[in-house]
Amino acid sequence: MSGTVDGGVVIETERLLLRRMTHDDAPAMFALQSNPRVNRFIGGDPPPWEEWLEAFCARWPAYYQQHGFGLWATVRKSDGAVMGRIGLLAQEIDGVTEVEVAYSLDEPYWGAGYATEAAVATRDWAFARLDVPHVVSIIAPDNRGSIGVARKNGLSLWKDTVFRGTPVHIFRITRDEWEEIQTMNPDR
Repeated sequence: MSGTVDGGVVIETERLLLRRMTHDDAPAMFALQSNPRVNRFIGGDPPPWEEWLEAFCARWPAYYQQHGFGLWATVRKSDGAVMGRIGLLAQEIDGVTEVEVAYSLDEPYWGAGYATEAAVATRDWAFARLDVPHVVSIIAPDNRGSIGVARKNGLSLWKDTVFRGTPVHIFRITRDEWEEIQTMNPDR
């Protein structure tokens, strides 16, 4: 697993590269957010392209600077396809700032284990580099795919709440639970 966050690759797995998003990733991210089967879980339709592009180009460099992490472009190593975005977000949940392992891949990449592979690596990166007692994933109750990824990532249902006006499940793994997984799988 790589540790550079200076504009290059942040995490490398067997099949994937997770790296900071750049202006060149904007078309793939806009397509992701424009897909109705994806955007129903990530905030709905994007604004018009020009407005969206300006916000995209301003948001991610500032977010990485502020937090030291963010959502990363998820790239398939075999062909360089930008499949979506997976990474960490600082989210306010019930008045507390939590670190979320967030993932969203475009539909052609569903069902091949890419989201789980990247989410596991992201979870490991968070615990190895951040002083957090746990990480969470915020998931719509009817998003069975994301619930499956969370469970494969070692997270279990912690609580139900309302996030940005929408009922959600909050899945969580504690540092102690993560350390136990690491002990059981020392090759990671």
